Amino acid sequence: MNKRSMIAAVLLSSVLTVSGCTEKPQEDIPEETPREIITVRLADHPNGHVLTAIAEAQGYLKDEGIIIEYVKVQNDIEVFEGIRNGTIDIATNSGTNLPLQHISEGMDLTIFGGYLLTGCMPVFGRADAEWHGIEDIIGKTVAWEPNLYAITGPLLEMRYDPLKEVTWLETENQEERIAAVESGEADFGLVGTGLNYEINTNPNLKILTYASDVLPDYSCCRSEALTSWVEENPEAVKGLMKAWIRAMAYYETHHEEAVKLMAEQLGEDEEHVRAFMDNPRFEVNTDPMRSSVKRAWAYMKRLGLLDAQGIRINIDNHINTSLYKAALDECQKQYGDENPAFYERMQALYARNN
Repeated sequence: MNKRSMIAAVLLSSVLTVSGCTEKPQEDIPEETPREIITVRLADHPNGHVLTAIAEAQGYLKDEGIIIEYVKVQNDIEVFEGIRNGTIDIATNSGTNLPLQHISEGMDLTIFGGYLLTGCMPVFGRADAEWHGIEDIIGKTVAWEPNLYAITGPLLEMRYDPLKEVTWLETENQEERIAAVESGEADFGLVGTGLNYEINTNPNLKILTYASDVLPDYSCCRSEALTSWVEENPEAVKGLMKAWIRAMAYYETHHEEAVKLMAEQLGEDEEHVRAFMDNPRFEVNTDPMRSSVKRAWAYMKRLGLLDAQGIRINIDNHINTSLYKAALDECQKQYGDENPAFYERMQALYARNN
């Protein structure tokens, strides 16, 4: 080996020793930035939330870095008190009429998604009651409130004045509505989705129709929070919506598992849960449904059920669909191959209604 070759070999050996044969110090390896964990305080309504149950069981919430803190409530009054005083971030089970009423009264809420597009809310009467259509309640006494626009709105379209032509029996709770109809104090009653079992198993009563048969896609339960909270926590809202969208896709293909999860969440037996979950009117849907919300606002305005000052509010300013659309787009990109038809249908639904 000549002198030049010997020098080259020595230099090559030095390079290998420094760069190829020594281990990079551990402290020079950049650490992965830990994902921020977001806690969302959700109103824990007695009727439960099957999408949250699925999202927790399947790890969808964990994927988004979200932990749900359940805030136990007994009624909707407690829900909106909690939102107002800052102990609850999000409500999902308080219908559409109630958040709209609070908005009209000056509470700055934003509707950003949905839970139930329609629930199976039964209109019922005594076992011998005759029924021809929703106009049968005209001139009768009914046990529910006129702010249920799914019933009163269609009556307006039929040129009735439901506030004057129906006698509205106010009760402390929905169980008292059942008792009022059974005793004859009221001709008809209407209760929430969770009380189907009680009506079905009462031999003195029968279901005559459902709210969703009177007004399709009436927007049962919206998801809402203070506007300030939504604006300060857009990633939390989007992440939660992603988890719920994936849970909805799972729900549609794993009904039996969803029934078991709901029964466990509510602490009820499966027979009680099946009384509404096996009913096709129990339609879970995460879409904000701007069109249905605006229809509800218009009906409540015509019925005089909104605050006198609040009727000038532009309800569009209290509906945020952009975070939901971002969540849907990301889910389709990341998980669309799992159920292409589902995501195409959800995109089409969004385009029609928002």
